[in-house]
Amino acid sequence: MTDTAHPNSSTSTDQSSYYILNREYFIECFDESANTTLSLKTYRQVIILVILAGVFFAQESDPYIAWFLLALCAVELLSIRYKRGWWVTRQMLSRRAGSRVNIRIDDQGIYSDSAHHQQSILWNDIDELKTTEKGFIVIHKGGTNYLSRKGLDKGYLDLLAEKSSADNKAPT
Repeated sequence: MTDTAHPNSSTSTDQSSYYILNREYFIECFDESANTTLSLKTYRQVIILVILAGVFFAQESDPYIAWFLLALCAVELLSIRYKRGWWVTRQMLSRRAGSRVNIRIDDQGIYSDSAHHQQSILWNDIDELKTTEKGFIVIHKGGTNYLSRKGLDKGYLDLLAEKSSADNKAPT
């Protein structure tokens, strides 16, 4: 999955790799970066909806509102239970599904571009670079991104590992 190096490259890490945004990539992205811990906070919206429905039932006002809130509660419970499948399905239905995303990593930062989106993340803007079993989670000022090891060549993996270990050694 690696493109050839740029002819004007001045460093060994100035190369280009790519990903195809397919089902396997989205599943890996979710599995490696999503918070799937179940806690009381996960069910906060469900609890609020149940309480509101109870209030409407207790007031003996129009029961349609209470039943609607209970239906929303059921939908929220399903979204918690099938979080992974729902997220992957939404990504597969997006216009980006199936497209190619070119990745370039150099001494300045991480750059990605596709037919639908271009992004640059400078090393100075990265708050944390976490290493996972299958890739890297990049937490930066603009949000969070995931980079799979599968689409990156050896030079990029070495640079990301170096930056990740430097990030872990930095005082907080």
